[in-house]
Amino acid sequence: MDGMTNSSQGPQGSLGRFGAILQLTAKAGQRDELLRILTNYANTLDGEPGTLLYTVAADPNAPEDVFLWEEFADAEALQAHFDHDFFKALQLELADLLAEPAGARPLVPVVRRVNPGVIAE
Repeated sequence: MDGMTNSSQGPQGSLGRFGAILQLTAKAGQRDELLRILTNYANTLDGEPGTLLYTVAADPNAPEDVFLWEEFADAEALQAHFDHDFFKALQLELADLLAEPAGARPLVPVVRRVNPGVIAE
C-alpha cells in the first residue's frame, strides 16, 4: 500500500505490519525542542525503507506531551529501525529532553485510510 490509497483489512491485522504509539513527555519548556528533533529525524527515514509511517503530533491539551505513531513493514524492518545509527543518535538527543521514559504501546495496524488528494508531509 502506498499510503495514498484507501485500505481496509479484517480484524486480524492482516496488513501484516507492526505499529506503535509512543507518548513522550518533555521536560518543562522543552516541547518545541523535542518537536524540532523529531521533525529532523523524519528526514533520516529514507535510510529505513521498512519504516512505512512516522507521524508526530503535539497534544493541544497537555503542553509537554507529544505522540508518535509508527508503522513498519515487518519484524525485520522494526529491528532494522532499532539498529539504525540515526535511531541510536536520536535516543541520545532525547535523553536530556524527556521528563520520563517514553511510554510505548505496540499495536497491529488493521485499517488505514488516507483521503484522496491528501499529500503526506
